[in-house]
Amino acid sequence: MSVATFHLCYECLTSCICRYGPFWICSTLVFVTASLGNLAAYLSYKSKTTGGHWHYDINLMSSAALVFYGYVGLVPLALYFLLRYLGVTSGVFQLWCLYGYSLFVFIPASFLSVVPWEIVRWLVVGAASFMSAIFVGGNIRTQIRTANDRWLAIVIGTVATHLALGLVLKFYFFTYFQHDAL
Repeated sequence: MSVATFHLCYECLTSCICRYGPFWICSTLVFVTASLGNLAAYLSYKSKTTGGHWHYDINLMSSAALVFYGYVGLVPLALYFLLRYLGVTSGVFQLWCLYGYSLFVFIPASFLSVVPWEIVRWLVVGAASFMSAIFVGGNIRTQIRTANDRWLAIVIGTVATHLALGLVLKFYFFTYFQHDAL
């Protein structure tokens, strides 16, 4: 499967924009990531202990909301102001939609991150982060490549923030440890 199949035409976002998509993708990710993070932690706990009581972490829900809504709301807004400062014409709604739709791949990745093997979880989150980062980076590149000399630094920055989001998801939601070890 080619990464090109995940390409979204940035110009298409200007004509027929669905502003609800990013909201629903983030809302789905908040619920799915928090729920499946708790499920995976429970399965990990049950496989490593014979007794005791497991307690769900309700804070995962608010943390997921902060991560996803914060990321889709603030990172594109900061990018919009940076592009404006550099003289690049770009719409803030288009950037919000681009970032929101780029997170779709994390929904199936969250389901696959429940598996009990750490290497599989790393591969799943890594692949999702890479596909999402390439999606955003490629679409940003097509928009700003001819507009400024600093396009490469901007694209690398957008890819790096997406990869950082993947690391946050892996370490906060899909890494398990014994609570007694703390």
